[in-house]
Amino acid sequence: MDIFQCYEILGLKQGASIQEIKQAYRELALRYHPDRNSAEASQIRFTQIAEAYQILRVQNKKTVTTIQKFDDIYPEDAVSSYEQAQTLVAKFQYEEAIPFYDKALNRLPRYANAWLKKGDALYHLKRHGDALLCYAKVLQINPDSVDAWNLQGICLSDLKRYEEALESFDEATILDPANAPAWNFKGVCFFILGRLEMALDCFERATKIHPELAVAWHNKGGVLMKMGKKKEADKCYEKAKNLK
Repeated sequence: MDIFQCYEILGLKQGASIQEIKQAYRELALRYHPDRNSAEASQIRFTQIAEAYQILRVQNKKTVTTIQKFDDIYPEDAVSSYEQAQTLVAKFQYEEAIPFYDKALNRLPRYANAWLKKGDALYHLKRHGDALLCYAKVLQINPDSVDAWNLQGICLSDLKRYEEALESFDEATILDPANAPAWNFKGVCFFILGRLEMALDCFERATKIHPELAVAWHNKGGVLMKMGKKKEADKCYEKAKNLK
């Protein structure tokens, strides 16, 4: 697929900005996503849309000639606070890490990764509401953060807000169709909601993308067992056991 075809598939004029490319991709991907439209023609269309987006995104990145490190462009005290927080998180000292994330964010309120890591620390402390506020802040700054969509989905599913969680996992898998953990978590939500066929499809996608993801094989086995397909389920359980 050449550049001209990519613009045509996304319905854009040549030279469109990266923001226009992202917006067009998001709208088309949602329309033709396999979870929303199972027709074979739509699945082919979805694949073309994803490929066109990836090509144009890579092309856009090639125009960026200068890459600076975090500590080259941000204040020294903010860097120090962020690094202290990361050191504490590595030791599972989540409560102690949060004030250092706050110090970094006071100096750099739009530093998305600090919001993301703070949200993760809050999630580990089971402060789900506060964690969701952090993930929302990340997505306000960077709507294409796959990690933020995924973590937001996990947090929402912990709160049993499964429909909202599915919306987050939709975004994560649209932005990164090869994100096996997101497909797995999405499958778990469908399973809990009793949508077994959709859950099975998600687990199959996860195991196809990442054949060594034991939890996805185990979950696939659970769906098959629920569907009365014991022999197939046992094979999945055995696969998961061997991988562990």
